[in-house]
Amino acid sequence: MRGLALALAVLIASPAAAQETSFRIFNRTGEPAIGLYVGGGRNLLAGRQLPAGAGVQTAAPGCSVDLRMVLASGRVMDWPRANVCATREVFFTQAPPQRPGHAAPAQAEVEPTSIAAAQRALAALGYDPGAADGVMGPRTRQAIAAFQRDTGLPVTGEPDRPTMAALGRAVGAQGGGTNGKPPPIGAAPPPVAAAPPPRPGAPRTGNDKPPPGVDRPVPLPTGVTPGPARPPSDAPPPAQQRRASTGTGFIVAEGRVLTNHHVIDGCQRVVGVLANRRRVDLGIGPRDARRDLAILSGPRDLGPALAFREGAPRRGDEVVTYGFPLTGILGSGPTLTTGEISALTGLRDDPNTMIISAPVQAGNSGGPLLDRAGNVLGVIVAKLAALRVAERTGDLPQNVNIAIQGSVALEFLRQNGVQARRSPSIAHYPAAEVGEIAHPSTVLIECFK
Repeated sequence: MRGLALALAVLIASPAAAQETSFRIFNRTGEPAIGLYVGGGRNLLAGRQLPAGAGVQTAAPGCSVDLRMVLASGRVMDWPRANVCATREVFFTQAPPQRPGHAAPAQAEVEPTSIAAAQRALAALGYDPGAADGVMGPRTRQAIAAFQRDTGLPVTGEPDRPTMAALGRAVGAQGGGTNGKPPPIGAAPPPVAAAPPPRPGAPRTGNDKPPPGVDRPVPLPTGVTPGPARPPSDAPPPAQQRRASTGTGFIVAEGRVLTNHHVIDGCQRVVGVLANRRRVDLGIGPRDARRDLAILSGPRDLGPALAFREGAPRRGDEVVTYGFPLTGILGSGPTLTTGEISALTGLRDDPNTMIISAPVQAGNSGGPLLDRAGNVLGVIVAKLAALRVAERTGDLPQNVNIAIQGSVALEFLRQNGVQARRSPSIAHYPAAEVGEIAHPSTVLIECFK
């Protein structure tokens, strides 16, 4: 009996693993892939690229697997619930993914713009798909299923072609919008109304005053001037304008980039350089000098939006920065640094900021501060003027850098009509993989004056 009890205990402690299915994923998109995820796990490419035409062998438990491929251009391709038992080869293509000898379902590849369009249409019809962020989450699937149920369509929870057509007809029949006409399903969202610029010399919060003997933090991009490594421009600036400074921003929603106010303050023109080296003009939207945040607007296809972390940061949390410091000196590409959260408040216990040990330089301002799950914890904003502090105190402070709290950034976005993605931090990736998550969503900001 004792032996039987011991055997039962081992079985309870070590349940049998589900049988794994081995299969191969091919990239037939015409461009390299930088990310490949199976069932929401780690990036299979891990710092390398998958060239167009190449394949990767992998395995997953069961037959129904969610697949995601991230291309070098920033395009994200999702294949929900792919049946890898029906065939051991799956193909991501520019058209919907095809399997040899099988007709691919219309929803096999769903463009983020199509998902976002479906989310906007569902919201207009009174359903609740969540934010129009182009992500097929549970709320979006439930809203689609409810719409399909109400209109007599097969209830799949997928934005297939019949469902998209029905959504277009339903929105058209509802009316509304400008002159009584609703926007088409694929239309871009209305621009966010710009807030009036802050009053010149408007004071910051009282907590912004540094303690005696400690100098004010230094905004990072000051004095960064154009270098010879500036990428070729798709739309060159007028001859009378010059690139006065650079900073960093990151995509928070479709066509929306978050950065620091001081990065774009006084700019006559703002240009964003995307991960695929494409240059786009960015409009200056709502901004807040006190919180040092600004929203920029651009084309809908800027790239995937980063998610903000659900849950508060903690002292000692490992963090990753990703941005464009000292552009033209260190090079034109992004730079990654690592460190930890040193303090949960900034100078003089400022609750809007926190102190980190990750190195940052001029040009990092406005960039994302990420945790090891690839979720945004804050926005890089400043560094302590270490030499001035040393002159006053005789001690040279080290690794004292400042980031705006993620909760402050989320509130700023919410107040200005931008619903950012939220995600729990249940994974712990190597810093290199966090950089791969950030890469297609991080933007070099150029200020022309």
